[in-house]
Amino acid sequence: MDRQPSKLPVTRISIEQAGCLQLLMESNPGYSQRVTGAGPASDAAVQALSALPPKVQAEQKIDLGLWEGEELAGFADLIVGWPRLNTVHIGLLMVDGARQGRGLGKQIHETVLTLIQDHPSITACRISIVDTNAAEAEPFWKSLGYEPTGEISNYGVGDKQSCARTWSRPVTSMRKENLDE
Repeated sequence: MDRQPSKLPVTRISIEQAGCLQLLMESNPGYSQRVTGAGPASDAAVQALSALPPKVQAEQKIDLGLWEGEELAGFADLIVGWPRLNTVHIGLLMVDGARQGRGLGKQIHETVLTLIQDHPSITACRISIVDTNAAEAEPFWKSLGYEPTGEISNYGVGDKQSCARTWSRPVTSMRKENLDE
């Protein structure tokens, strides 16, 4: 019997769906505990849907939701063209706590790679893994082809201090490959 779930729909989500994202984040309290030292803040979803790095325009931000019926099963937050023009930064990729281990994280990541095809200047995907979450996160990102870049930055929220390590993977455009044929 095939245990792979059928593909779930992925759509762009907005601040109006913050309640769904808040429930998803609350289903995964271990992530927040490891990264911030506390459970998800009451406004964690609003922050995730609205936060932008310095000098980034709102149109560079893409938030994606993976839906199982009316419930948000996964989320990905992207910044296109940051911190370099040829890069998409995945700020957060999270799957509902009860749905982990079903391939949904991989599915939403595949959607990210497909979406990037609309941005031919993007040649790399980038993520940052906070050291306090590394044991959980590194195996997943490694399985998707990401490798450490050696770039390290300080990371701190409240009293929780750590480091964030940058990982990346190349992106090959299907359009570019098709042009070579």
